[in-house]
Amino acid sequence: MLNQQYPILTRVDSHIKPLLVDVLSTDKVGVCYGAIEVDAISSSCGKVEGDRFRLSIPYARQNLTWNVFFDSQCPEIGPDFIFNDNTFLADMDIDTLSAKVPSLTKWNPNNTNALLNVLTELLSCYKQYQMQLLQKQERLQLEYDMLMKSTLVKPEDVEMILLPSGSKPTEARFLINLSVDVSQLESRTCDSETDTAMLFIVFSGTDWNRVTPQLYLSKTLEKAFDGHPALNLPHFSADKLLIDYVAEVIKCIRDKINLIIQGLEKRRAFIAALLSHQFRSVVEYDSVNCTFTIFLHSEQDFYIVWRIDLLPGFPNEKPIVTFTSVYHMQVPHTVYTENYQNFPYNPRWELSFMVTKLLNFIQHASKKFRSNCIKKFS
Repeated sequence: MLNQQYPILTRVDSHIKPLLVDVLSTDKVGVCYGAIEVDAISSSCGKVEGDRFRLSIPYARQNLTWNVFFDSQCPEIGPDFIFNDNTFLADMDIDTLSAKVPSLTKWNPNNTNALLNVLTELLSCYKQYQMQLLQKQERLQLEYDMLMKSTLVKPEDVEMILLPSGSKPTEARFLINLSVDVSQLESRTCDSETDTAMLFIVFSGTDWNRVTPQLYLSKTLEKAFDGHPALNLPHFSADKLLIDYVAEVIKCIRDKINLIIQGLEKRRAFIAALLSHQFRSVVEYDSVNCTFTIFLHSEQDFYIVWRIDLLPGFPNEKPIVTFTSVYHMQVPHTVYTENYQNFPYNPRWELSFMVTKLLNFIQHASKKFRSNCIKKFS
């Protein structure tokens, strides 16, 4: 299966393949979720199967390009690396390297996690290297120190990088994994273990006074927020501190989640009130997200299907009422329906009164719908 997913693996030396499989099947090696990719496979000794390749590793919404060199004739020897940043590890002595990357100095080719462990340790070294570069930038160092002293984020939730590498930087990029409790969202699934909200901040300009924020949500969170008003990020002014802005964004996301939960509770109460009035005629209703109810109604022995849809912004967004005839086709394979939205409604009404007014309207409209069907299809 993995070979089908990564056909490039068929060109890798058999001793190295298990190590690379473990790397490619890992969806997270740093702060952000993203798979490591491999390309440019070659051989050190002219064999068909290669033992040298280039890895693209996600870091702070960048891709670090690291070339990995094995010797397929001596698989017990660990890999060598060439990094796209020539200054990274350039001055590190062997003792320091042994302490920081123990999986490399104690290389075990029989451990399928060996290469992944080395990459994880090297990525940690790269982050420390970027932190050292940050010390030369007074404003950025202050921002980072204040962020680390707060309780909003943990050190392992932050990645930063100065660009371009190896010269005077013109951009500083921070990727921050925000800690937000989304466990109360009803639409979460078994895939929601990867729920993430990532704040991406780019500092640039003179004295790093131009700041551009972006928010990235995992697909599961995007789905949970789908249909709701957009999540607008607050403005990041030049005189604002990063720690204060992170707190604002976290509050913004929490407020959004609370609104979704409150909306669900109101829809649930509305549907419960509908069912209590029409429990004998209910056909189907959404018991999870509470977005619709369907009833079968008899009007003078003429059967009508009522459908009431509740939008994510309910009660501020008006319900949609649809009548369907069980007898008539509007066009081939399409039943005849009529939509109703012109009925008495006020989002500030009590839910019980709102349901009563809606059902009174539906009862009256059912007579008109029956008459329309008979006239139209007689």
